[in-house]
Amino acid sequence: MGFTILVDFGSTFTKATVVDMHKQCIVYTFRTPSTVGTDASIGLCKCFDAIKPVIGIEALQSSKKIASSSAAGGLRMIVVGLTESLSLTAGKNAAYGAGAKIIKTFFGNLTKNEIEEIGNIQPEIILLCGGYENGNTTWVLENAKKIAASSTIQAPVVYAGNSRIAAEVRLAFMQHDEICILAHNIIPAINELDIESSVEAVRNIFMKRITHMKGFDTVRQYVGDIVMPTPAAVLAGVELLAKGTDDEKGWDEVMLVDMGGATTDVHSYAEQDSLEGVRIVGAPEPKAKRTVEGDIGARESVNSLIEAADIRRLQRISGLSEIEIAACRDKRLAHHDFVPDTEKEKRFEQAIAMEAVRVSVRRHAGQIYDGYAEGVQRIQKGKDLLNVKTIIGTGGPIIDSENPSLILKQALKSSDEKNVLIPSAARFYLDTSYIFYAAGLLAQYDKKTALKLLKQNLVPLA
Repeated sequence: MGFTILVDFGSTFTKATVVDMHKQCIVYTFRTPSTVGTDASIGLCKCFDAIKPVIGIEALQSSKKIASSSAAGGLRMIVVGLTESLSLTAGKNAAYGAGAKIIKTFFGNLTKNEIEEIGNIQPEIILLCGGYENGNTTWVLENAKKIAASSTIQAPVVYAGNSRIAAEVRLAFMQHDEICILAHNIIPAINELDIESSVEAVRNIFMKRITHMKGFDTVRQYVGDIVMPTPAAVLAGVELLAKGTDDEKGWDEVMLVDMGGATTDVHSYAEQDSLEGVRIVGAPEPKAKRTVEGDIGARESVNSLIEAADIRRLQRISGLSEIEIAACRDKRLAHHDFVPDTEKEKRFEQAIAMEAVRVSVRRHAGQIYDGYAEGVQRIQKGKDLLNVKTIIGTGGPIIDSENPSLILKQALKSSDEKNVLIPSAARFYLDTSYIFYAAGLLAQYDKKTALKLLKQNLVPLA
């Protein structure tokens, strides 16, 4: 069957993974600083130059090539919902699942100031949703007309709300020569979730935007069209590892934590079961879920990470004073490519990675709250991750740590946390080769081989 080359055009690195399809194994990986800002084909050609002596020029030319991209930081997106607990939450799940980068959310009847704010932000796409089928129509239609009439908002809109007014919503945008794509209602009824259609619509817009990437015409000659956004490929890899294939069992419920310089992404695949004596409220949760914590990162976002964490915990974990922590923070803010080179810097890096995992996983998960309605003693909001048995870490601060197990343990429930829906115990793995994007891409064509690659390349931790 020859070789398949999985390529990812990231905003930081352009990566390539070479798979021997006959032996079902990875034979080579390579990455180089990304050139998407100038000419994406330069980084791609560097990957090919590195691959050529490994498999030979004929194999390189005849190999199947599949590509993803998160270039330019992903699709900058705004979500407008009807209610914060329902349509807005479901809309965010759809946007993240499609690989978008949510920069702002709004809910309710949009005000004049909020319309102006959306115009100032200049999003690249807007997801508009709200209203059960045969439910509310007034505010959603008003929001559509306000957005369409704004001279400063030029982004294409995906409408995924009450279908009764879908034609009117689309007409409102057509009358102002604006693009509106109709998708299925994200929450058609109570406790029902339908995000696949809106996810597909957002991905299609992302793919069209990628065609404007510098050097894309040359890239297309080498690898064809980019088939999906990188975050969506990673989430597809997580889902495959959890579910398995018809021939091979998966690992059931799984969580992946990816810490970078600017964000920490959490991906999970878990069933949303109703706990005994607990009523689930709010938007239904997808089995495959991705969240992005834009204020949790090891470099660009280290200042907001420290604010989101507990400074006393950081001091206790690192053994550093508040003044020393501030000095370490400032060094990372000034130099995003900084590599810890002293014992003090390594202790700080370990501490912020631990806090990043602790905070981001708890934001990703749901919680149990006391109920106040008659006959309801407890209510659940958010995703149930109690049965997750495998937690995987990736990203430089986790992979390069001297004690990655201690970092991943922060994803577990502590003895005094009774209400957060995260596991009390799990097995830990590292993704040191950044295999998930490659597996997610390959799974679109060969799930069996993709699953084997995942299982072969994840490194177990004691």
